[in-house]
Amino acid sequence: MANVHLKNNVGVPKTLKVGFSWTTFFFGGWVAMFRGQWGEVAKWFFLNPITLGIWGIVQCWTANKKTVIYHLEKGYEPATETDRTLLKQKSIIA
Repeated sequence: MANVHLKNNVGVPKTLKVGFSWTTFFFGGWVAMFRGQWGEVAKWFFLNPITLGIWGIVQCWTANKKTVIYHLEKGYEPATETDRTLLKQKSIIA
């Protein structure tokens, strides 16, 4: 697992993890709630019981990626070229 550093147009830094989310593995949909991703919370509590938990296990691989995309959509950008390269390697940005 790697860390990526983002900053917004004001210069506020944010460090996020990229890769498998152990936090999501252990705490499930609560992670999305504490991150303020309410659409993901709704998906957790709707889809997880229907798929008997399989959807929740799959989310362990996509939760951190969705968090990075969420921040990129809110105006954050990679802080360095190394961070940009990492995001390209993980297929988060083109």
